[in-house]
Amino acid sequence: MVTNASAPRTDTALDSEQNECSPLLISRRGSQNTLLESGNADYAANAQLDNETDVGYLDMIKQETTWLVPAVVPMSFTYLCLSSFNFVSLLTVGRLGVTELAGVSLGIMLANFLVLMPGFGFAATLDSYCYSAFTACEDKTQVGFHARRGIVAITTLLIPIAVLFYFIDSLLVLTGQNPEVAYECGRFLRIWMLGSWPQLVFDCLRRFVNAQGNVKPGTYIMFIALPVHVANSYFLVWSPTVGMGVVGAPVATVITYWSMLAMMTVYICFSKARFAWGSTSLDCINGISKFYHYAIPSALMMASSWAAYEVVTFGASLFGPVALSAQACIFNLMCLTYQVPAACGASAAIRIGHSLGEGKQRRARYSSAISILMGYIFGIGCSTLLFIYRHQLGYLYCNDDEVVEMCSTLIPYFASVQTYDGLNGLVDSLMRSLGKQDLSVFMSIPAFWLLGIPLGYYLALGPMQMKIVGLWIGLALGVVVYSITQQVFILFYIDWRHEVKVCLERLAKAAPLKQNLQGNPNSLSAATLHNYEASIYM
Repeated sequence: MVTNASAPRTDTALDSEQNECSPLLISRRGSQNTLLESGNADYAANAQLDNETDVGYLDMIKQETTWLVPAVVPMSFTYLCLSSFNFVSLLTVGRLGVTELAGVSLGIMLANFLVLMPGFGFAATLDSYCYSAFTACEDKTQVGFHARRGIVAITTLLIPIAVLFYFIDSLLVLTGQNPEVAYECGRFLRIWMLGSWPQLVFDCLRRFVNAQGNVKPGTYIMFIALPVHVANSYFLVWSPTVGMGVVGAPVATVITYWSMLAMMTVYICFSKARFAWGSTSLDCINGISKFYHYAIPSALMMASSWAAYEVVTFGASLFGPVALSAQACIFNLMCLTYQVPAACGASAAIRIGHSLGEGKQRRARYSSAISILMGYIFGIGCSTLLFIYRHQLGYLYCNDDEVVEMCSTLIPYFASVQTYDGLNGLVDSLMRSLGKQDLSVFMSIPAFWLLGIPLGYYLALGPMQMKIVGLWIGLALGVVVYSITQQVFILFYIDWRHEVKVCLERLAKAAPLKQNLQGNPNSLSAATLHNYEASIYM
């Protein structure tokens, strides 16, 4: 049965169900609010798009802010903890010596570039499917179906990279890298790679749970894992009895990632989230090309911007271990300050996906604008603090005065661009929730690769000989251009009513092939999509 879309709603009804786990604040008990409703193929054609016309814009802003702020807090803690593992590795290794710090820094750079960029890009593709599938499909196991596709794609990705890392130190020497730094880098990566699969699968499972409106499990797991990781890192690197030096850092990381995956698996198995998982078979392989249609642009979107930072780090290595170590410290600070805006974007992506899945285009539009405003508020405050404490931050990583001095020189450039860097992470999440990863790639290429990076290398190595400062000037320009371009598109050029139809098309095309062939009622037919599109523009 379909509820009457024109039935009046009161503010009391709206407010009575405001909680973090509700797919939407406006959902009512006993009503069917899925656009892909089982057994009613004409529902989409007859549904009234965005039937909250009685909710004023101030109430809408209040409701969306009320949902986003409580969701951002645990999500931010999760993101900060995930990024802090490399931070802890640098802290524990940094005082072993400049060569050890440079080797681990180079290893983290290669791990980011070759593993985490494409891996997290594939995992982030779930934003385009799982969030909207939870509200658009009555069959909630389609959320698990897409999550399983993500895990299969990630597993396939890691196999050739593992082979490459086995020979990585020899390859680095051939490229002209310092043999001692290459040796430390190779030792680090071969062990670290053992924890890459559980790290990325954990991210898929975290998004699977988040899609169901619950962002807290990842936070609880991080709350347990982080202090254990800090203790293990110190113990395995510095302990006089079992300390292993540089090798202890990746060993601690591997232990942490496998523990996190185990805890998330246990949570899913013993919570309501398991009902959305569906089959344990490999049926998700059928039609997986549709997943890659969004996964490859998602990885390229992440790689196009993330690789720009790594290319700057590689350029810093040309100016010696001190410049590389300082760049590693700044890059790690950037990763930490990036996480809160990225978490804000991730929370907004959940909200937007749920809203589009239910046809609530106004809520999706308001959520995007509010999240961008929150990103600016945090970014400006963070940039101010970075500039004020620029002379002290380097001591967090090492005691070498040259490295600390170089950090204090670079931090003003970093602080000037940090707000836009964080907003890039935020808006990237919004674009993925809309399935527009390919458009972000086209925006990032001119910003970073035609403008920022060439200018940076020219200033660093050209007649001006600005060295690492020149690299940062070019990077800052690319970051700002990319950020402003995406924000303008989100705020002024998105047709949110049309995005509802696009969202439903994406879910219909990606549904399990066998169910499609059998007339799966949870997938919209071409005729239904056509009728629904007509209803959007009535």
